[in-house]
Amino acid sequence: EIKKLLREFKLLDVDGVGLTREQALELPQLKHNPLSSRMVEVLLDQVPSDRMSFRDFVLSLAVFAPDERREAKLKFAFKVYDLDNDNVLGRGDLVGLLRALTPVGGSRQVMKPDELDTVVDNVLEEADQDGDGAISYEEFQKAVDGSDFHSKLSLDML
Repeated sequence: EIKKLLREFKLLDVDGVGLTREQALELPQLKHNPLSSRMVEVLLDQVPSDRMSFRDFVLSLAVFAPDERREAKLKFAFKVYDLDNDNVLGRGDLVGLLRALTPVGGSRQVMKPDELDTVVDNVLEEADQDGDGAISYEEFQKAVDGSDFHSKLSLDML
């Protein structure tokens, strides 16, 4: 498995000095995900420099392993969804996520802006247990409890 990951890494690391953000975005398993840019940003936040070494690459991708702990996957997802990095999922985060996941406007419109607001209102009403207008990590955990979240955040890397 490590050899396969090393081959994948070498294909992406064309200059041989570690992966840049742009190179990491070319990872086939993430490339077409509408949140891939944010996912790579969160992964790179965990490394000490602006380039990802092979060791960093393997450790970062461990969160996508099918046997990774559910808690690690939830923490990663929460960080990805927390677009403004304020440690809660507020209205802005939820609107940003929905816009990334459902094109709004133009010929590919999936959700009208008022529908988007309604969905965000419903999510906040359902998950915001303390009524502060945002979803904490603990509230997020409760909101996804019982879902198939673990397998949705697993990728076949090999």
